[in-house]
Amino acid sequence: MSILEFASTIGLGALIIKILDIVWLQQALQRNEKSKWLREQRLRVYSKVLSEIMSLGQAQGTRDDLFKAHAFFSEAILLTEDESLAKKLEDFFTFLPNLYKKATMENPDVPESELEEAYQVVVALKKDLQVELRRSLLNSK
Repeated sequence: MSILEFASTIGLGALIIKILDIVWLQQALQRNEKSKWLREQRLRVYSKVLSEIMSLGQAQGTRDDLFKAHAFFSEAILLTEDESLAKKLEDFFTFLPNLYKKATMENPDVPESELEEAYQVVVALKKDLQVELRRSLLNSK
């Protein structure tokens, strides 16, 4: 084998490797970067949402204003791939302000037993959402 044949073989191998790099490796790196960015965004947003859920709407004041509540959880809904989780978030952040308004503003003489039942419902929803948010974050690709 002459030096010219050897050099052309090396050159052809390098060209094939570069084509594989452009076609396959760059796409894989882009997918990984997108996945990493999505996980980081979910962590940031889910942390804020979970903080608001755990405080029952007091941290950001979402229990006082339905529109503020919907604006608050909208980013989490955009980032989740799980339709069930998105629905649960919407239900929670709709239920909580409506419940708070009904319990405190419309009828301040609501019996404490009714408030206790409502509180138990909210706590159950809170626990369910906590598990779902954790699952969604840990299962993200």
